[in-house]
Amino acid sequence: MKNVRFIILYVVFVIAQIVLCNFFGLSRYLLISVLPVLILMLPLSWGALYSMLFAFALGFAVDFFSDGMLGITSFALVPVALVRRFVVSIVFGAEKSARGEEITVERLGIPKVALAALMLCSLYFVIFVWVDSAGTCGFWPALLRILLSILVSTPVCVAVARLLRPQ
Repeated sequence: MKNVRFIILYVVFVIAQIVLCNFFGLSRYLLISVLPVLILMLPLSWGALYSMLFAFALGFAVDFFSDGMLGITSFALVPVALVRRFVVSIVFGAEKSARGEEITVERLGIPKVALAALMLCSLYFVIFVWVDSAGTCGFWPALLRILLSILVSTPVCVAVARLLRPQ
């Protein structure tokens, strides 16, 4: 029953991300994405290859159904899936990654989950903004876009992680 709830909420948050991309362009300097935490919350028993393939498919689906450039989300999300186990072992401990336990906010605490979300969001937005601007945007506007996106998306990602796995 727990897995069914997780899958349903996962699909709901993917649809919410697509709707957010399509209809709620808040600012040109602000992107909100829950995709890094959706990759973080995947089962730890999945290896890097499966996580990266899933991240590619997830990013491609989000790009396909939203008004973004096709492939840009996949390009930014695959490295997030690549470093996910490394981030989990650094933030939560190597034994959490080795045992393949679930990541829950109640058991691990908000500060640790927020740190992991911050690290993954930072990587995601640096790559996304770098590819999205493609040399057409100056350094300072791109940096402002990265920082504002990280600042807003990290608390949203922690809330999503709390909803995905309540206990």
